[in-house]
Amino acid sequence: KSHVPTLSRGIFLSVISFDIKKREPYANGRRFGSYGPMERVEGVLSYAVDPNDAHNQGIVDIELAPTDEEGKVHFQGEFTLIAPTEVSPRCLLVEVPNRGRHIAYGSFNRARPAELLDDPCAAGDGFLFRHGFAVLAVGWQFDAIGMRLDVPEALDGDDRIRGQVICQMQPGRDVRSLAIGQLGPVAYKPSENHKNQAVLYERERPMSTPAAIARNRWRFGRFKGEQFEHSNRHITLEGSFQAGTIYSLVYEAEGAYVVGLGLLALRDAGAFFKSSRFSWNGKPPVHALAYGASQTGRVLRHLLYLGLNESESGEEVYDGLLPHIAGGQRGDFNHRFAQPSTVGIPSHGQTFPFAGRTLKDPLSGVTDGLLARSSSSTKVIATNTSWEYWRGDAALSHTSPDGSADCEPMPNERSYFFAGTHHINAVLPSSDRFYLTNERVGYPMNMVSFTPLLRAALINLRDWVEGEREPPISHIPQISNGTLVSRAEVIRAFEQSGAFDRLVNPDALPSLFVADLGDQADAGICEHPAKQGSTYVSLVAAVGDNLNEIAGIRLPEVELSIGIHTGWNPRHEAHGAPDQLATFAGFSVFDRLSSATDSESLEARIEAVVQKLVAEHLVLSEDHELVVGNARRLLDERSKAALPEEGNS
Repeated sequence: KSHVPTLSRGIFLSVISFDIKKREPYANGRRFGSYGPMERVEGVLSYAVDPNDAHNQGIVDIELAPTDEEGKVHFQGEFTLIAPTEVSPRCLLVEVPNRGRHIAYGSFNRARPAELLDDPCAAGDGFLFRHGFAVLAVGWQFDAIGMRLDVPEALDGDDRIRGQVICQMQPGRDVRSLAIGQLGPVAYKPSENHKNQAVLYERERPMSTPAAIARNRWRFGRFKGEQFEHSNRHITLEGSFQAGTIYSLVYEAEGAYVVGLGLLALRDAGAFFKSSRFSWNGKPPVHALAYGASQTGRVLRHLLYLGLNESESGEEVYDGLLPHIAGGQRGDFNHRFAQPSTVGIPSHGQTFPFAGRTLKDPLSGVTDGLLARSSSSTKVIATNTSWEYWRGDAALSHTSPDGSADCEPMPNERSYFFAGTHHINAVLPSSDRFYLTNERVGYPMNMVSFTPLLRAALINLRDWVEGEREPPISHIPQISNGTLVSRAEVIRAFEQSGAFDRLVNPDALPSLFVADLGDQADAGICEHPAKQGSTYVSLVAAVGDNLNEIAGIRLPEVELSIGIHTGWNPRHEAHGAPDQLATFAGFSVFDRLSSATDSESLEARIEAVVQKLVAEHLVLSEDHELVVGNARRLLDERSKAALPEEGNS
């Protein structure tokens, strides 16, 4: 157990102690190039923050949290660090766990699923460690299943606080009972004394107005077989819940955790490990980067928006941030009764601003910017796939809210669109089913791997922070050159091809809107469901005659049309709402529109595309053969696959 004394100055002020639970060689002592062997350190960080400090006052309800005799708010969370044992690390990379799960090792080290099941920090091909990164994971989410953060409740005097909670579910089959969580169990139990005031809503499409279901038609509890049992975690509807219908449950809960303390944990853990107070083998890293994907990419956007990349002592913590597949949203990370794991429920995290640059929102009248409270020296590289655009919000990160004009990234900001890829990365071998749920989608899922592009983005960010060179200019679809268009225009192109019998309906797709969350919304106290105001524009990348996207960074599979690759995929009719998007999924198919060039010529063209990407620093030279191999694999898939016939997939 190592204790860190409370200091009068320093960027690690709020980390008051750390307990090392385990310290052992990593990957059986494997050496990683010139950085040698690594060690794994696991433990718990204890924090104490001043709720009156200006750097902390953006955290909702922090002033209502219990304090010690010095007026400090306490919380603690887990950490895992993998670092060199013989030399100093070149750079610290803080991965932000997604719902408690490690993400860096699959994203950058190409660790296979089987390896990650055995060890969630599997070394894979060792990419991060060969490049000199020490990798730190920090528990930040109070309700996570894996790495978590223990935070206090806000109190009204000595009383627990009550307030509204909203949950959203879209079942993939007709069922009598539903669990009320989303992407994990719900964090707040319904108040026993107020269950009768709970309201269940239903709507057919994401943008439809929710309609309340009569209270006598549903109840808390579930059927197990034919036996009904009471449960605070389930609801049962008379008849059944219908596949594809969207249900929202609003109820009162008691016990409001100070959820936003997770953002302070990310800030202060990064600051602590960047310092010399941790017993590094050699000098501490000079620079720190942070990486988050999907949910945790949105966490990094939220941290930037609140100006929390600055410690209590006023020093910058992260020199660079890489929010990946976050789109234009933030999330449920800093309001009363927030649920960090939720997706697509309109709340604080789905409100303006969306772009880094400060703009005036013509829909709400607000003037703001994602980076308005962040230092101009903090480097940000944002990466997105096609799916985040089709979800309805990624384009807002680089356009005006009404879609009338492009918005240039800030000088300290780059934005890269990975054309023809989707949220969950390449699915190989070909499959039309989600691995975890076995739920089907309309077409076989997208097979294009964006991993080489993401690895290059990380190294470009590190080199930018170190002053070695600026990264490539942003590669994004734009309104000005006609490569950023409506979803309806792209769907028309697919319709006109005559090759697709399953298509989403543009009117059935989600978009962000000006959300009225009640009179106390500015204080982080929300009324649900949000009242829907004007809708923000939802734009996507235009496609060419071959139906592949024509803007962004195009890997050979997309550039040479080795198949048709999208960021959207219809829900399968067996699971209801087939005119809507399957969550997270795009598709890859092969037909007459795919490149017909003979294989010998195509091999040479693949090589030329990869050489160009390497020359532009969009792919690393060490990943040249990886990208070529990925393209060849899709050539093999094309040789044995065909566009599904009607009724099959």
